[in-house]
Amino acid sequence: MRETTALGAAIAAGFAIGVWSDFSELKQINQANRTLFKPSLSPQESRKMYKVWTKAVEMCRGWVETEEEVESP
Repeated sequence: MRETTALGAAIAAGFAIGVWSDFSELKQINQANRTLFKPSLSPQESRKMYKVWTKAVEMCRGWVETEEEVESP
């Protein structure tokens, strides 16, 4: 499902107005043309890639000045 946010909003609205009363009623939603994600990386490769991603995130921190930093002399 590419539009999971929209699906979640639709499900919440459906519960709110009584279309569904229990989560078990949602089992058949989004079954057509469904693709399941099955990880193909080894745990070692996954850890390696996660480490690189974590480093990239850390390197991005602090590059934008906050309003306080801009306003102070």
